[in-house]
Amino acid sequence: MKHLKLILVFAVVAIGVASYFLFFQKTEQISYLTINATRGNISQEVNATGEVGAIKLVTIGAQVSGQIDTLNVKLGQHVKKGDLIAQINSTTQQNNYDIEKAKLTSYQAQLEAAKIQLTTSQSQYEREQKLYTQKATSKASLEEAESTFASAKSAVAELESQIIQTQIAVNTAEVNLGYTKIVSSLDGTVVSVPVEQGQTLNAATSTPTIVQIADLSNMEILMEISEGDITKVAEGMTVTYSVLSDPDTEFTTTLKSLDPALTTLTNGSYEQGSSTDAAIYYYGRLEVPNAQGKLHIGMTTQNVIKIAHAQNVLVIPATAVHKRDNSEYVNVLNENNQQVEKIITTGLSDSINIEISSGLSEGDKVILSNMSAQDISNSVGSSSKPRMM
Repeated sequence: MKHLKLILVFAVVAIGVASYFLFFQKTEQISYLTINATRGNISQEVNATGEVGAIKLVTIGAQVSGQIDTLNVKLGQHVKKGDLIAQINSTTQQNNYDIEKAKLTSYQAQLEAAKIQLTTSQSQYEREQKLYTQKATSKASLEEAESTFASAKSAVAELESQIIQTQIAVNTAEVNLGYTKIVSSLDGTVVSVPVEQGQTLNAATSTPTIVQIADLSNMEILMEISEGDITKVAEGMTVTYSVLSDPDTEFTTTLKSLDPALTTLTNGSYEQGSSTDAAIYYYGRLEVPNAQGKLHIGMTTQNVIKIAHAQNVLVIPATAVHKRDNSEYVNVLNENNQQVEKIITTGLSDSINIEISSGLSEGDKVILSNMSAQDISNSVGSSSKPRMM
């Protein structure tokens, strides 16, 4: 009986173990999220915000003080080089010019009289010299004639010096008189008129601005390129840009230049040793035509700098690429639905997709992620549970 009971116990245990492995230890199923490696185009780009400005913009100011008698332009008016912009009251400048001119005329008349006196005294001195050699005059008479001649020469030299000084004063007064007429220095459009007719200007301490004139036929876009991207870009690269008022229309140009220093230094506000928390940007400059006048000073532009471009290359999502040591690899689902690791070589990346130079073939099922049945169940279960408030 004891042997029969022992056999029955072993039979029950065996049945239990078999049942456990049969019902509870099934092979865990894994679900894979995959994407096929396909061919396509990929571009590496740098995005930057820019501001529109005029390539030629001049500030025309007043170099003399006075009241604005006439203001001949208005905002938005097109002017030609040499056109009269404004007339400053010229009474003071005209009086100064007339005074210096009168002085010059007086000195010139005095010089003519002095030259006649010089000629007379020279003749007298030469005559006294001859008479003295003939012992027909005294030495005192000779010395007196010599002194008179020397004084006449000095008077002529002094008047000639005064005439030179006065001529300079006349020229200065004439220039100051000319400064009362404010004229345009280029062909362009009046973009700023910060003064009004009748306003009094004081040019003693600074140069008051009368108008600003810009050539709007060709514009400049200053792009702010971040410190992290500045080494990727270079002059001559293709740039597409659009304005906020028409974001669907893109224009294409080339990068004209890159400023050698950060924007704060270019703008004249850089302080060495300032906080490193501030973002660092560098200006990239574009020159673009504006024949239709759609671009206005101060507009914001969205710019895309084309760094590199590859066509008809093998492309997969960048998130599927893994790194280990000094190599890159992806996990691929083979024809037996088994996960296989493949070493790859990558090329261009646009942060979303990446070029595969070698290691994969078109159509390969690249694994993006995997999840077991239990993980799926837990995920669904946790998402359906009410949240504790």
